[in-house]
Amino acid sequence: MLIVCKLYAIVSEMCFVLFCLIEPTFKPKTKVHKISHPFHNSLEINCENIEQDIVWNGGEGKFKAEITYNGKPITAGPQNKCLFTFSDLYYLATYDVKVFESHLMSLSIYNHNAVVGFLVFLIVVTSVALLFVLFKIYLLKRKRSVTAEDEEIPLTPEPLRRVEPIYADGLVEAYKTKIADESRLFMDEFQSIPRIFSNYTIKEAKKQENQSKNRYVDILPCKYHSSIPTVSCGYQEPKKYIAAQGPKDETVCDFWQMVWEQKSSIIVMVTRCEEGNKIKCAQYWPSVDRETEIFDDFVVKIRSEQHCPDYIIRHLILNNKREKASEREVTHIQFISWPDHGVPGDPSLLLKLRRRVNSFKNFFSGPIVIHCSAGVGRTGTYIGIDAMIESLEAEGRVDIYGYVAKLRRQRCLMVQVEAQYILIHTALIEHTMFGETEVSLSEFHSVLNTLRQKDGSDPSLLEMEFQKLPKFKKWRTINTGSSEDNKKKNRCSDVIPYDYNRVLFRLDLEGNQTSDPEDEEDYSSDEEEESNEYINASFISGYWCQKSLIAAQGPLPNTTGEFLLMLYQQQTKTLVMLTDCQEDGNYWGDEKKTFGDMEIEVKKTESFPTYVRRRLEIKSTKKTDVLEVDQYQFLKWRGQELPENAQELIEMIRVIRENGNYDNSRMNRNIPMVVHCNNGSSRTGIFCALWNLLDSAYTEKLVDVFQVVKNLRKERQGIVETTVSSLEKCNHLVLSLKY
Repeated sequence: MLIVCKLYAIVSEMCFVLFCLIEPTFKPKTKVHKISHPFHNSLEINCENIEQDIVWNGGEGKFKAEITYNGKPITAGPQNKCLFTFSDLYYLATYDVKVFESHLMSLSIYNHNAVVGFLVFLIVVTSVALLFVLFKIYLLKRKRSVTAEDEEIPLTPEPLRRVEPIYADGLVEAYKTKIADESRLFMDEFQSIPRIFSNYTIKEAKKQENQSKNRYVDILPCKYHSSIPTVSCGYQEPKKYIAAQGPKDETVCDFWQMVWEQKSSIIVMVTRCEEGNKIKCAQYWPSVDRETEIFDDFVVKIRSEQHCPDYIIRHLILNNKREKASEREVTHIQFISWPDHGVPGDPSLLLKLRRRVNSFKNFFSGPIVIHCSAGVGRTGTYIGIDAMIESLEAEGRVDIYGYVAKLRRQRCLMVQVEAQYILIHTALIEHTMFGETEVSLSEFHSVLNTLRQKDGSDPSLLEMEFQKLPKFKKWRTINTGSSEDNKKKNRCSDVIPYDYNRVLFRLDLEGNQTSDPEDEEDYSSDEEEESNEYINASFISGYWCQKSLIAAQGPLPNTTGEFLLMLYQQQTKTLVMLTDCQEDGNYWGDEKKTFGDMEIEVKKTESFPTYVRRRLEIKSTKKTDVLEVDQYQFLKWRGQELPENAQELIEMIRVIRENGNYDNSRMNRNIPMVVHCNNGSSRTGIFCALWNLLDSAYTEKLVDVFQVVKNLRKERQGIVETTVSSLEKCNHLVLSLKY
């Protein structure tokens, strides 16, 4: 006779099901089995209501119990009483339980109950001692990560909020609403998405042989994606991306095997190998010097490497030794402008990265492999931006909240912090408001002609593009330059440097105060405002690095000493003057001139048809160091919006680049070049824009006049004036480029 009963027990406050099978050799009158849990991860099985006058069929019988987990039995008994205790069981595991009778051959003895009682007493005492030891071991193990078996039970996520999709024309207003009150709505929205959001196990990732392959113990791929790190859905393509952690030294071979098996032809790396003195990723490609690296069955060769300010493009050749005549091209794009902490300040950098990645994609490409260090934060952010732009273009709306939740269902912690969640929004706003304005040099002439065309009274595309340019009025403070003490030091009241990037110098500074182009913090503070002198000059970002240019007004008689001190403390090597002496003043002479503690002397003069080159020697009476500066004065730009001949200005720029070794020396790029006209804005702004556009054209064969002008406007007032002809000027100068 078989009795099958379905019983419920609770272990450590979690419910699970036990199936009990009773195989008696007597007629039981057992109504139920009692299952209890005397302590954590234990079971006590008791057959209740068994009559005392049981008649066994055959010899004397005893009860025996057996529990099974994953095919592995654990037995207890035989014993007279149907009472069994099992301890040190797996947490949240399902066990099959069998209770049955076992025959024993024994001699008849007198008062066998006393012997049995004594044995039971010994068993109980021993069991209590053993259970106490096991309980102590359990407490120690609780401090460790959950075991692989723990993950067998699917997680039940909290219900998501109802967040409505945002239409393209409502992105800005939605952003303003959520960013208000210290980003409270953004924070609430982001934190409501479960960090771990998966119905699949991570058993494979937590196996002993795989634990050394995981960079972080809390970021693991789920079982559904155990063969590869994680496959993430694009907006329309179900397997567009592979989100991976940065390879470790011991996983580089596995990484290339994955790339080979998945037929991936593009790898996007959103980290440096080392950041903040911490290893973020192993270098899994050969250097240009070595050319070839071998990783077990895979041979990786580097064909070319192109360095740009924000990313490096490498063209690799991948061979598999096991497959004859096998060779594949892999494009490796490494984004290097993600700061150690936080997110990029300019979302257009990620939009530019996306354009580069998409330019290499073709119909036959496998999934795009994207990784940072952990493979969740920056990786998830890039995937989110790419997919949501596709959604905008297809439907005119985005569900950022829903998509991030979708990503986390496939890989935990995707889009790891709130700042990355906000960055997705700002990148979409940038894309919606300004679109793609980057043009290749080979197509620039035809594109510009299209932009200029007008249809009746309707504005041209160039005029419409100009209307999109932000004015950035009052977006930063100008408290220092507009103070009563400093008003007399400004040529124009409407061109005053912003406090955040004005050039600082100190009259009592013992050593030279050189700029640090990697320093991204604001340059002014309350303490600095009191200890630093004021000059009408602003740091300007160059193509290669921040603070590589200084836009300054022409020195006034009462500011010439400060102007020379600024050159001296910034260790300037090149000085560009875009005005003649009549309108801007002469701050040098045929002989040595002194302005306060500063001395300037012309050591050499060379005259050319369109410019004059002077070698200036600048000293401080308080120091023995001498600074030599090459000054280039352009002679063909007198009051006009553009030079008389744009090609002549470009030719002078070529000479400056060559003589200053700006194309090949990173050190020279980091020393700021000072550019001035009368107000340090109008002609200076055009020159700075052209300088950056030339760098872009030389390096990438691409130009983006719109973005260059937009970024310059953020750094100094009055740069590229607020008329459509200003944008026309820059485009006209680009047309003059010759290679």
